[in-house]
Amino acid sequence: MHRTIEASIPSTATPAVTKALLNDQNVIHLSVHENSSLKPAGDTLVIHVLNRGTDDVLKMIGEHTEGLEFSIATAEVASLTHHSKQKEINHDVDEAIWEEMETGLRHNGRMTTNYLILMFIGGVIASVGFISEIHDLIIAFVAASIIAPGMEPLAKIPLGIALKKTDVLLTGLKATFFGYFTLIAASFLTFMVLVNFGLAKEADFTHNEATAGMLHLRLKDILLSLAAATASIIMYLSYRTNVIAGPLIALIIIPAAAAMGISLYIQNWDFLANFSKRFMLDVVTIVIVGIICIVLKQKLVHKREPLR
Repeated sequence: MHRTIEASIPSTATPAVTKALLNDQNVIHLSVHENSSLKPAGDTLVIHVLNRGTDDVLKMIGEHTEGLEFSIATAEVASLTHHSKQKEINHDVDEAIWEEMETGLRHNGRMTTNYLILMFIGGVIASVGFISEIHDLIIAFVAASIIAPGMEPLAKIPLGIALKKTDVLLTGLKATFFGYFTLIAASFLTFMVLVNFGLAKEADFTHNEATAGMLHLRLKDILLSLAAATASIIMYLSYRTNVIAGPLIALIIIPAAAAMGISLYIQNWDFLANFSKRFMLDVVTIVIVGIICIVLKQKLVHKREPLR
């Protein structure tokens, strides 16, 4: 998608910024509204730019307003038409910018009440799946993996590390710890209720086909985790978050965490250790793949630091 950038900058910076924007081949539209911004005080620039040129525009504005008060808002453009630029418009690239990726992860990957509730519900659904028939088990695992927002806080960890943003890293670690703690606790409590009401037995879990399949790491599990983790990070980096459910279903991180909660309840420490390994496989893979992908995008595509 193409971008609209609305920048409020000091009037002293406007001549240099507008000159650079007029010479930028990726800028399709530019309008300047002098003295129209009250907070921060200055001029307002409205820029329609091709996605491939968004980083250059933001970097340039940042350089010309360094040490000054400014604000920048970005948005996707549903369509963009320009007679002499239509070929370039039609062949634009699909890349998310750092600010939008960080904002999206900040919104969906924070430790809020809604986040913890959804993680809890995901744990309940996944734990019920472990004692269900195969068709209901599959539905439960898929639903739990989509409902529990366990990917976003994990994605903040490599983003914070690669971009050297301590606040992003710390909020990601905090939300990850408490979110998965909540999911594991939900699974523990759900299985306890099911057992106490005679709706489940320990054997329903220990002899379940899904349980047996997740107990030991195999090469195919590592390949699946690597592929799904890579796809999820690339989707965030290319702003394809509307299809992020695919990798989340392929990753076994939510069912594995739920299995950890059940294993705690039945006090089967061998099961707990094996499920913890399966859980950590996805966690470590997401973090390592995320760091690699983000560093490569930074070096080869964006070539700039996020605006501060």
